[in-house]
Amino acid sequence: MRLYKYIYVALAAFGFASCTEDINLKLDSMAPELVVEGVVNTDTTTHTVYLKKSADYFSNKPADPISDATVTLSDGVSTITLTEAPGKKGAYSTSADYFGVVGRTYTLTISNVDMNADGVKEQFQATSTIPTKFQVDKISVNKERSFGSNRWLVNVWMQDPPNERNYYLVKAYRNDTCVTDSMQLWGIASDEIFKGYYLDNVRMMNLEDIPSQRLRDNDKVTLELSGISEDYMYFINDVIQEYWGRNPLFGGQPANVRTNIKQIAPAGEAQNAHGFFAAYSTTRASTVYKKE
Repeated sequence: MRLYKYIYVALAAFGFASCTEDINLKLDSMAPELVVEGVVNTDTTTHTVYLKKSADYFSNKPADPISDATVTLSDGVSTITLTEAPGKKGAYSTSADYFGVVGRTYTLTISNVDMNADGVKEQFQATSTIPTKFQVDKISVNKERSFGSNRWLVNVWMQDPPNERNYYLVKAYRNDTCVTDSMQLWGIASDEIFKGYYLDNVRMMNLEDIPSQRLRDNDKVTLELSGISEDYMYFINDVIQEYWGRNPLFGGQPANVRTNIKQIAPAGEAQNAHGFFAAYSTTRASTVYKKE
């Protein structure tokens, strides 16, 4: 009986696919809204917050940066003002010796912006707390043949921190160059099914048979694991779903990508903002790939 159900579903899908026609949509222009992209992690480095204006749906131009804003960052102990990078409008950076501290809550405040051009400056804010930093014992890389192409499995040995819920952000590097440098290539996971367990030879990332990720003998492979908040994990998942598209039969209802950026002034005014400010811990482990 189950086979017949599959046949009915396949025929129905074919019927829907056959009855299509082009539809030209005319979408009205929208007033620009604030878009924020910012991260603070436990690395000692320059941390940058990018401010841009949203663009119309069919716009084929880069988003306009927001210059001359006032951007501050507080960790509950001290507050610093980020500096707009010379020659790079809309990019606001810390000094190169800045680093995030596990357990501290970071507050990003953006002011001196007038998104609705009414002559009244608005203020936006976001907060994020840095979770526990993971400790990785080692990683391994093994080549696998799958569906006619090669891929490389990056496995990990580590303890998932007990007595807390943990959320993972996973990236990979080949010879110190990030090969998962776009959000749609990132890996995310929660420890719901392995909470508090020791991860013994558990796969964390696949490297695919494409030029940027294809491994050669003696390549250095680095796995980057970050402890992120639940909200940030779901934000990344929203972006990935929007990029690759939702399953029309089994996906959820379309919705805006979530954000933690909120307008706090003027009082009584609520403009939309987009993007995310994230604070998280980061650790890395490396190995040298040996061709089998």
